[in-house]
Amino acid sequence: MNGFFIGAAITAAVCVLWWTVKSEKGARSFVLSALQGIAAMFAVNLTGLFTGVTLAVNWYTIASFIVLGLPGVIGALIIRLIIN
Repeated sequence: MNGFFIGAAITAAVCVLWWTVKSEKGARSFVLSALQGIAAMFAVNLTGLFTGVTLAVNWYTIASFIVLGLPGVIGALIIRLIIN
């Protein structure tokens, strides 16, 4: 099961990097998406004081939020909802 998640993460990272190289404004869009992902993570953790929903902050989650952006944060919240 762990290998599946690693494979999915590598596939997602390759897809995002491929899109960044092929797009005219890929690097700029990638940086903005990464900043949105990090900002969303901080927003979720700040509002977690009131809602009780927080995301773990470690290298894996930060990397996924940087590579995937806002959809990565939403995916992490959905996974947290399913697991709990």
